[in-house]
Amino acid sequence: MRQHLLSLVLLGTLALAAQPSGAQFATLPSAGTPMVFSPPQCNALREVEDAVATRSADDIERIGAAMDANRNASPAEVARISGLSVPTVTTMGALDQQQGMAFSLVFGSMLRQFHPDLLMKVLRERGPLGQVPDVSSNPLGLALLDGLMNTAQQSYLTQCS
Repeated sequence: MRQHLLSLVLLGTLALAAQPSGAQFATLPSAGTPMVFSPPQCNALREVEDAVATRSADDIERIGAAMDANRNASPAEVARISGLSVPTVTTMGALDQQQGMAFSLVFGSMLRQFHPDLLMKVLRERGPLGQVPDVSSNPLGLALLDGLMNTAQQSYLTQCS
């Protein structure tokens, strides 16, 4: 679970959920199925959105590097490193694979809006590691990812506003 949390923080703080090595990607939600976010997940997403909107891409990358170096950190330590609250870190750490995928797609939409170059960099760098699919040079893959992020973003905006 910590590796899943750290991956979300890296891509989320912070985009797509990085799974432990050897794990399969979560089944992508169908376009017609809305993603459901609980009130604590909405609170966490709002906090992450604020962080993504107010931090530089370099800052987000530094946080990700620090998270990679502290893979077994406690929620309090993750909160200290990331600047996110302990409740947000705890909520992110409790996400199952499907929730993590939905959360990460929303985060990807935030990166797309505020730091599009960082989103592409993450796709290029994490893809070869098997953590996220590298669709950075694949127009069809980018269109699919874009559509999934649009669906996730709309679900987030509808449920968490």
